[in-house]
Amino acid sequence: MRRRTRTNMVLVAMVLLLGAAAIAEIKREQALMNDPLTALNPDQIRTLAITCQGCTPRRFEKVDGHWLMRAPKAQAANDKAVARLAAIVRAPVRYRRPAAEVDPRKLGLDPPVATLDADGTVLKFGTTDAIRNDRYVEAGDTIALVPDRFSALLFATPESELAPSAP
Repeated sequence: MRRRTRTNMVLVAMVLLLGAAAIAEIKREQALMNDPLTALNPDQIRTLAITCQGCTPRRFEKVDGHWLMRAPKAQAANDKAVARLAAIVRAPVRYRRPAAEVDPRKLGLDPPVATLDADGTVLKFGTTDAIRNDRYVEAGDTIALVPDRFSALLFATPESELAPSAP
């Protein structure tokens, strides 16, 4: 009985230690994510323009609280899809450096893989980091590494962002 009790206590201690380590890692990552890419409020953005290598440029405008696609087609856009694009301006930053300290060509920022223009604030998207798969983004005079949860949105087809047709 003693040996079994000791084994159970060691296992419980290991589970508690692993749980504490997981909670500490979550808190550490949350602390890193308190720095958004820009100070823009996605809900107040009125115009969006997306260009990327190998895809169709798209332009959107918010009119009376709803998004309209202006290019390549002029018709109503899916508000939720465009809101996800607008939310990129608040992407959490893991790491930020002054742009003067790095070579933009090595990061895929000269020329950029994609650009997002939100009310005149231009974000240039480069390649991804090999270790964490984070994306390099030039925002103003800084280059940031952000978790790449939005590439599919930048490279989407215009048809995926159109409003669903009424029956």
